[in-house]
Amino acid sequence: MPTWGARTMPTPYALPTQQPRYRRERTAHRLDRLRRARSSNFSQKRTGVIMAEKRFDFAQAMLDRGLPVPDGITMQGLHDIVDEGVLGASNHVALALPLVARLAEADRPSARDEALALASFIAGTRGLGAPIVANALSWQTSGIADLPLAEGIATLRTRAAEWDAAATGRRRALITGGLKVLTGCRNPLIYDYSSTVADLVRELAQTGGLERMIIPESRAIDGGRRYMDALRDTDVPILFLPDAALEYAVALSDAVLLGAESLTRDGGISNTIGSTLAARAAQAHGKPVYGAADLFKVGEQYASEVPDQPLRDYDFLLRDGECCATDAPELEIVPPHLVTAILTELGPVAPQNLEAALSRRGTCLAIEETT
Repeated sequence: MPTWGARTMPTPYALPTQQPRYRRERTAHRLDRLRRARSSNFSQKRTGVIMAEKRFDFAQAMLDRGLPVPDGITMQGLHDIVDEGVLGASNHVALALPLVARLAEADRPSARDEALALASFIAGTRGLGAPIVANALSWQTSGIADLPLAEGIATLRTRAAEWDAAATGRRRALITGGLKVLTGCRNPLIYDYSSTVADLVRELAQTGGLERMIIPESRAIDGGRRYMDALRDTDVPILFLPDAALEYAVALSDAVLLGAESLTRDGGISNTIGSTLAARAAQAHGKPVYGAADLFKVGEQYASEVPDQPLRDYDFLLRDGECCATDAPELEIVPPHLVTAILTELGPVAPQNLEAALSRRGTCLAIEETT
């Protein structure tokens, strides 16, 4: 069986409040080790399109600016966030903000500049496809460069904690509203991994109302297996099916639930390839399609304005000795007309009402400030 290059679930970093003083003479040696690690990772892949390992670009950019090369914890964080070693845009925000605050607290004069550079890099890479990442980092770092040094560093840490607390409240509100919408849904089909959808389905299971979870494999990133790992302890039977059986799977379901990397302003859902097939099958069978997403995931574009998605290789499909192109997108936009509603912290929102919901929420972080 092929291996999927599986991505892991998040684990908290051991984030010290200070780092040992950086020794400049280690710079060349450390970057050389990073480059060797990168070459080793590349050599393990089959021929074809190699997915970028963007964290090394940040290391080079820091060296080019005469700043310290990032340490192992920062590089691990970048692996989890910009190279998506961890699944889920919401998880990436939860990792990114403390990572930026941690770097600012390092015991060296350039630490704040390094932290702001890190925030800018993450926003300009992972944030391009996941607006919630860019939005959160923009909010965290706004005005920091204009504050006295110590105050700015402390503010980065305070804002990281504030975002985390507010995000927890928003997710709680989303799940509470989602449970009301999904009353009577006994056989949800959940496609691709989303921590928000996983939490929602877990609470549905705890109500005792679920008969079965239907989980297609979502082979592009092995997202279905993540759901099985996350939900196996609910004691609800799971039907795990190949993506080729999507039509059959949807026919067995009561509703299709999708997470979202991002949302377009008119309610399109950016999610792993196969999501649109699931939504089209749901429409054909008269089943509702719900996205589940924090409103901070809404970007600036409408569905028709989103450019073609970048390609990656799927060389894990090849057997030894086979050589052919396997390039395809990893993400796609589920068109708004296939979406019944987005389950948000303000309740269910029809695609055509999404911009009004954004105006209602404004820029407040906490859900209690918007209701």
